[in-house]
Amino acid sequence: MNRLAVFALGLALLAGCAALPAEQAAGTPAARVARDSLASLQASGVSVGAAIAVDDRHVLTNAHVLRQASGPVTLRRADGGAEAAAELVGTSSRMDLAVLRMPEGFLRPAVLAPALPVAGEAVWAVGPEGLGRALAEGRVARPYVQMRGFGPGFTAGLGALMGFSGGPVVDRTGRVMGLTTALPNPGGAPLLAAMTGMDLAGLAEGASRQVFILDIREAVAEAERMGIPLARAPEAPVREARARPGREAANWAALAR
Repeated sequence: MNRLAVFALGLALLAGCAALPAEQAAGTPAARVARDSLASLQASGVSVGAAIAVDDRHVLTNAHVLRQASGPVTLRRADGGAEAAAELVGTSSRMDLAVLRMPEGFLRPAVLAPALPVAGEAVWAVGPEGLGRALAEGRVARPYVQMRGFGPGFTAGLGALMGFSGGPVVDRTGRVMGLTTALPNPGGAPLLAAMTGMDLAGLAEGASRQVFILDIREAVAEAERMGIPLARAPEAPVREARARPGREAANWAALAR
């Protein structure tokens, strides 16, 4: 049985009784982005990750989510509404980023944070449907990290589950700061998830789990560098941030693995 089939069996146990992501985010700073700008990425009827709208035609997600899907994906709104086809228009060679085209107006563009976070800042992450838990809260740990193979971003103590990949991390005003992307110390969590179909380690760790978040401003700048013009872009990335020292790490495990 392949990994996607195992996840399907495990997630089916949770999906029937779990509230939709938009419902779980209600009353939190992530409410607006979950309701208007978030989609679950579906492959063969299974959620393999999430995506966030950055203009009326494009969503961003992690490239590793599409590799895991290994086939066509569709977008399903986080409020349980409509579904739509998604067309891959670009994958970055420099960071864990993919850009998908959606039908115009299927999602509303998210409001993007204009600056780097600060240590201790509160953050909220939203994932796709089908994981049981689609909302996590935590705090920024390292405000700037350059991760080889993943890109520039920051880390947070955050209870995001494997499967949250590509979903938004927002600040207390609901502005998107980045995409949930990777784990620094996965340990046996990926193997356990593959065996059981659910992220038991993540459920147990909660906000003690360290997560790497890909900077949304850098992700948008990378999409435009790839020749994908976005109709609505955030403020320019903080250029000097790219020169800040950051420990390189090649062995971080992707959240959706």
